[in-house]
Amino acid sequence: MKKVTKILAVALVGAMMMSAAACGARSKSADATTVAMHNTNSLKGADIDSYYDDVEYDGEWGAIEETIAAEDYYEQDAVDNSQYSNSGTGTTYPANTMLIRRVNMDVETTSYDSVNRTISDKVNELGGYIESSNARGTGKNGDLRSISYVIRVPIDKLDALVNTVGTACTVLSSSENTEDVTLQYSDVKAHIQSLRVEQETLLNLLAQADSLEAIITLQGRLTEVRYEIESYESRAKVLENQSSYSTLSLNVREVLEVTEQVETKKLSFGEEIWEGLKESLTDIREDGKDFIIGFVSALPYLLIFAIIVVIIVLIVKGIIKSTKKKAAKKAAAAPAPKAPAAAPEAPAAKAETQESKTE
Repeated sequence: MKKVTKILAVALVGAMMMSAAACGARSKSADATTVAMHNTNSLKGADIDSYYDDVEYDGEWGAIEETIAAEDYYEQDAVDNSQYSNSGTGTTYPANTMLIRRVNMDVETTSYDSVNRTISDKVNELGGYIESSNARGTGKNGDLRSISYVIRVPIDKLDALVNTVGTACTVLSSSENTEDVTLQYSDVKAHIQSLRVEQETLLNLLAQADSLEAIITLQGRLTEVRYEIESYESRAKVLENQSSYSTLSLNVREVLEVTEQVETKKLSFGEEIWEGLKESLTDIREDGKDFIIGFVSALPYLLIFAIIVVIIVLIVKGIIKSTKKKAAKKAAAAPAPKAPAAAPEAPAAKAETQESKTE
């Protein structure tokens, strides 16, 4: 039994070492090193002795031979990535290069509807699709419209779409970003290969296992390996899609007048005055138009408000008038106040009167 255990340990560790070597040969990134260490450390030799004491294995090196064959197969599959190379973009790139191209454009136009139809037709013609769009504005009462696109087209058709947009609109700004993901893709494929090698080895060991503990342990590890394979395959598909279909982020704005694309030059004093005057007149015209539109649009509300104000004023005047009338009536109905009685004369005054009479 100990001999069988040692053979199993040697076989599994050998498979893990070859898997790690395959990863190291295809990638220099820290990711590859991390995954290889994870795969190797998940089933150490010391753990194998405790897990597989009761496992019997026939054909000692059969699994290793199958592992080598599987590794060679996946190696050929990883190297053959020429279908993802780019061509027709106007720039020459090395063969088997996977590039992700992203272009951002801000444009404006006075023919908003026509431009949108042109963009949609061109995308369909190039075999692309509109991933998302977000429109704003109504196009009425001075509410100018705008729309944002995220467009995906084959990488060799991106330049044609950019040229079409540039011809149909006035380009305000444009930027492009190109990312080389060749190493990332090779890295992901290498991880998938090494995990498949480990999966085959685990399946062979599972077929020979005869104890419940060994079966449970192997099945648990198989589940982890399958999950990792699915995760890396999903990442590989994302890279394939992004490198085969480029992305154009496009913002289209409707304007009344197209921005003049002129070279910046130093203006003379008189030219600066003239340009400032023209800009002021344009602003006055636009502000006046906006005021008239806003005033006319608000007339129904102003009329209702005026009626309410008139009613309130009439009511207040009526109340004041009624109050004054009541006060006048009350004043008329009240009796007139009596005059006060004359006060008796003082004795000194009487004496003076008599003296004056005697004289």
